[in-house]
Parts: sequence; C-alpha cells; structure tokens
Amino acid sequence: MKRLLIAPFLIMTLFLASCQTVNDIQDNIDDIQTGHFEPDVRVHTAETLLESPCPPIEIVTDLSSISDFSDPLKMSQKNLISRVDIGSAQSTCKLSSNTATVDLKLAFKGVLGPKAKQKSDDKPFFSYPFFVAVTEPNGKIMAKEIFAASLSFGADEKEHAYYENLRQIIPIKSKKHAKRYKILIGFQLSPEQLEFNRVNMVPKDGAKKEKEKPTANQ
Repeated sequence: MKRLLIAPFLIMTLFLASCQTVNDIQDNIDDIQTGHFEPDVRVHTAETLLESPCPPIEIVTDLSSISDFSDPLKMSQKNLISRVDIGSAQSTCKLSSNTATVDLKLAFKGVLGPKAKQKSDDKPFFSYPFFVAVTEPNGKIMAKEIFAASLSFGADEKEHAYYENLRQIIPIKSKKHAKRYKILIGFQLSPEQLEFNRVNMVPKDGAKKEKEKPTANQ
C-alpha cells in the first residue's frame, strides 16, 4: 500500500514533487466545474458523504479520464492509442484527536484504441500519472502527490482494470473538523487533454457538452 503522510515537515517536499506549483493546481481545480458534467463513472462526492465524519473524496470530473492519441493535433477515435478512466474511489478512515487516517481503493479502467498496437500480438503497457490532493476546510490545497497507474494489456485484451491502494494521514484540529477536509483525485492532464475532456464528456442528461473557451491558467 502506498502511503502519503501529510505532516507539516513533509508538505514542502510533497509540493516540490508535484508537476505543477500549488498555485497552478489551485487555479486549475477552481476553474473546473465539477458539478455540471460527469463522465460515465461512479463518483464519490461530498453530497454522498454528508453523514460521514471522515474527509469526503471527490474525483474531479474533468480530470477523471485521460486519452492519448497518435497525433495530438487530431484527437479522434481513429487516432486513439488508449484511454483510462477513474471508475470509483472507496475509502475507510480512522480518526484520532489530531489525525485522520484514510485508506483509499481506486479503480481504473483502461481501453485500447486503434493505434495501440503495431502487431496483433503486441502487449501494450502504459503508465498514467494521477494525483491525490488534500484541501483544508477553507478549500486551500495543503498537499498533493503524483502517482502512476500502470496498466499492462495482454495480447487478447482490449480492456484492463487496475486497482491502487493508498493511505492518507491528514493532520486535523479535532475529530469534528475531519469532514471539513477533502481528498481530490484526478489525472495529470496536458492543456490539450483537458480541453478534449471538456468538449467530449457527456453530462447525465445525455446532451453533448458545449465547448468552453480556454482559460489563462491552462
């Protein structure tokens, strides 16, 4: 089980290990409208965990899928190499007077596109970067770390499931404050991948999402 210990003396280390600065991360998450459009995955949101005393988990909608294409300028199904979705996030937690220990189980689902193989008996391997971030009660990100979901496809596989177990140890003011913290999960995306998600994700009502104008922080 991978473990992320969020203690004051480790916060700076975690920040330096991330691919983005804290300000960039906060800007990107603030800019994402998580409440309007959702992919076809199970998402644990704050609304579903209101009765829990533990920190809620949220899979950031626009960052819940990552797609790779053979031509980054032509993001179409015929040029798809692979796509991976964060299918679900389950958690259990233990609270003490000053820490919340959260055990996460993340489920990833990968699919191959037409450009995944050069030969029919190839066994593609891909590693997809994803992040786990913890926010304070005021919404400010207190720590973030990058992990990798590594999927190995068999010669006859077109889909592959991958599971990741992580542990978060979060410093809290008291047990009653634990549910005010939040754990955010998503993929590390390029600006082009993020724009692709925003254009192509389908909301619950089935209507295609309108294209959004890129923002300055992308």
